Amino acid sequence: MKRVIYLLISSCLSTLIFIGLHDAFLLNDFKALSSNEKVQILIEPGDTGYTIAKKLEEFGIIKMSKVFYKIALNDERARGISPGIHELDSNIASKAALEQLLDTSRIVGVFGFSEGLRKNEIFDLLKNSQLITGEYSNKVFPSSAYKTKSLEGFLFPAQYSFLPGTTFDEAISQMVNRFDIAAKESGITSGYMKFEPYDLVKIASLIQSEGDPQDFSKISRVIHNRLKIGMPLQINATIDYALNLRGDIRLPYKRLETNSKFNTYKYRGLPPTPISNPGQQALEASVNPAPGDWLYYVTVKPGDTRFTNSYEEFLGWANEFRKNERNGLFE
Repeated sequence: MKRVIYLLISSCLSTLIFIGLHDAFLLNDFKALSSNEKVQILIEPGDTGYTIAKKLEEFGIIKMSKVFYKIALNDERARGISPGIHELDSNIASKAALEQLLDTSRIVGVFGFSEGLRKNEIFDLLKNSQLITGEYSNKVFPSSAYKTKSLEGFLFPAQYSFLPGTTFDEAISQMVNRFDIAAKESGITSGYMKFEPYDLVKIASLIQSEGDPQDFSKISRVIHNRLKIGMPLQINATIDYALNLRGDIRLPYKRLETNSKFNTYKYRGLPPTPISNPGQQALEASVNPAPGDWLYYVTVKPGDTRFTNSYEEFLGWANEFRKNERNGLFE
């Protein structure tokens, strides 16, 4: 009987201690998950969890840094907190503060662009941005492994968080560095068949400019097949690039005579440089072409791109495309 009483007393004491510790933990933390008062906090590259916790306490976002630090240590997502200016709610629970830090929509000064933009288009976006200072110095280049100083193809499409005072060169460097990561992950840095890494960036840019992601591997196969037999690539997007044009789904015949090395109707092989800045999927497709003997493809209607090795079949589909275009399916 005494043993039972002892166990009960011990259990009660443990429960009381746990409750006391739990209450003490709560007393060191705000209860609110949000508030109307906003605070901007700068998270710098290299900031540790402890540094971030101290900043949060200093700016009145959380009550005690040690509570946030303990939560962050036990949540692997905390490693993904991005540098930049974060706009957080004031006087909130530490767990809520962590969730808000992980919410990229709360980062002030985010700059991003989509796959397939050209260098001059990205440069225009940077020039018009209030986040960037200065001009491009012409001293930032791709890795020497690509044997080029042209930035076309190496400005990786992503979301970037630029700190106050970011220079044009620093912004470009971030994009090139992000490309290097994507290139390594895609496998193009090892080359493919007879193609060197720079060739594969060109191929990826063609893929990106010519189709939708679901067709990337098939377009890649067509490009590889044409190059293998010495057939002109005959890619409309290369002529648009040469003329700095966009928007025409059909290439007027007079443009086929454009006097430019980018005219892949007149000149065989790959263009002199990439024609756009490809994303991860296009890079991966350049070294992972789908199996097939296709030499031709045509988008008959939005979402319907067809592939064939028959020129006659291609012509029939091209007529179908023209009919759909006249009926306004591409508007």
